[in-house]
Amino acid sequence: MVPNFLSPEECKELEFIHKSSSTIGYRPNVFSTTLSHLIATNTYHFLIPFIHIREMLKDKLEEFFNCQYELFIIHRSNQRCKHWVA
Repeated sequence: MVPNFLSPEECKELEFIHKSSSTIGYRPNVFSTTLSHLIATNTYHFLIPFIHIREMLKDKLEEFFNCQYELFIIHRSNQRCKHWVA
C-alpha cells in the first residue's frame, strides 16, 4: 500500500465507476470492474481517471525502484466473437 496515494475524491470516483459498471464475476456475489469491460460496454469515459492514477503509480514505482518504466497498452480481442453474435 502506498500511503496517501489517492485522494478521497479519487477514491469516491473509482467507487462510483465500480458501482456503475461492475459485472458479476465467476463467483456468486463477487462484482468486478475491468478496463476492457469499460471499453466493451461503451463506457470508455470512465477510463479517464485511470490515466492520471496510472501516471502517479508509474512515478511512485520509478522513485521507489530508482529506474524508469515504459507503460503501453496491449489490445487483444477474440475475432471469433463475431460469429457468436446474431
